[in-house]
Amino acid sequence: MANRPVILGHRGYRAKFPENTILAYQKAIEYGADGVELDVQLSKDGALIIHHDDNFEKITGNKTKINELTSKEIKNIKIDGEPVPTLEEVFIKLPDYAYINVEIKDVNATEMAYNTVKSFNALERVLFSSFNVESLKTLRRLDKNVDLGLLIEDKEMVEKIIPLHKELNFYSINLPVDGIKMLGLDNYKNLISQFMELGLHIVFWTLNDIETLEKLKGYFDAIITDNVELIVNYYEKK
Repeated sequence: MANRPVILGHRGYRAKFPENTILAYQKAIEYGADGVELDVQLSKDGALIIHHDDNFEKITGNKTKINELTSKEIKNIKIDGEPVPTLEEVFIKLPDYAYINVEIKDVNATEMAYNTVKSFNALERVLFSSFNVESLKTLRRLDKNVDLGLLIEDKEMVEKIIPLHKELNFYSINLPVDGIKMLGLDNYKNLISQFMELGLHIVFWTLNDIETLEKLKGYFDAIITDNVELIVNYYEKK
């Protein structure tokens, strides 16, 4: 593992198993990922629900927001037969060596997510990430040492990275592979080099093909991928 980047299953092993389910997380690790990336929402009654969207419309056709549903109502929803997990269940059911990237989707879930991870003595193997700067500020107020990752999706946020890093001391910048299209490969690499010189780790999402991986080689510390086996096998053959 020392000779390869950290490999995280995007919402678990999403290419083959129902995303953001315990099954998908377990399979990601079984097939060689170091851990998983997952998304945290907050239910009406204060449960930390793992789901990417803020509703279950794609599954049930119902647009009701997760924060308007109780955990009991959510327990009745199945994703290709698999239950919707809570953050507590992730730490109960995954091995205690698994690295977890906890992405905070709902800013109201921030403090509870932190306290839950802390209750499992898992802070040292968790990266908290978010597009929401307020969530990251809350986390930093709670803990001056916890690892924080700023998620970047568009060009407008790029110029804010360094000032925010000075304020919040990020562990990582979580960058989209689509940055190649947005900025051009050489410009993107130059930008990443600036971040790396500041001691920032670079996490790429969602990196699903070897061609892109090789274009960016040397410019990342971790990969978030849907295709766990593809990426793991690439490094195992080295």
